[in-house]
Amino acid sequence: MDVKGCYKKMDGNYEEAVRLMGSDERIIKYLKLFQKDTNIYVLCSAVKDNDFKTAFHAAHTLKGVALNLSLTSLADRTKELTEMLRSGIPGEGVVSLLQKTKKTHALVMECINTLINE
Repeated sequence: MDVKGCYKKMDGNYEEAVRLMGSDERIIKYLKLFQKDTNIYVLCSAVKDNDFKTAFHAAHTLKGVALNLSLTSLADRTKELTEMLRSGIPGEGVVSLLQKTKKTHALVMECINTLINE
């Protein structure tokens, strides 16, 4: 899989990523760094512990990283969760949105891992 194919599979914006980062090599460099990002785990743990302030910060950071890498599907999903958590007292839908966010994150990571390991 090439970088463009990876972005297509994970519903990212390849053209925007190239515009921002300049080359496939730089995109790969930053995707490798993203593999080490722990915000999804912090987010899940914080929601489980009803620590919505920490959950908000983790979701907000994850959204920002996804936007900077042009990971559109993950950014969009995380944006919804971030806005729900912003109030500090999220509604019942937070668990459902978290599950959807985790699923999207898993797909993105699977694509990145395939790209990096080929």
